[in-house]
Amino acid sequence: MPAVGRQSRPSPLPWMLLTVSIAMTIGVLILGRSRLEDERLRTATALKANDEVKGQLKAAIDDLDQSRAACTAADDSTAELQKKILTLELELTRFRSAAKGPKK
Repeated sequence: MPAVGRQSRPSPLPWMLLTVSIAMTIGVLILGRSRLEDERLRTATALKANDEVKGQLKAAIDDLDQSRAACTAADDSTAELQKKILTLELELTRFRSAAKGPKK
């Protein structure tokens, strides 16, 4: 039993626990914020790289379309040239047969 008129001193343990809890909360918040900033930086870098790759892909697709158009034009001109060659060969055959003509 405590002495009469003498007050007992309260325990400092709750205040120490509160101080430690607040310090840990502040530490976790600081670490979380730094990780969030790092992630934002990584996201910005990834988005920039993604935009660059999209630009390269679009340029490659445009080049592919141009190449396809050139190939189609070349195929058309090749077909026309083959028809012309066939026509000229037929004419040559006719001229040769006409030149041999009827021998009497």
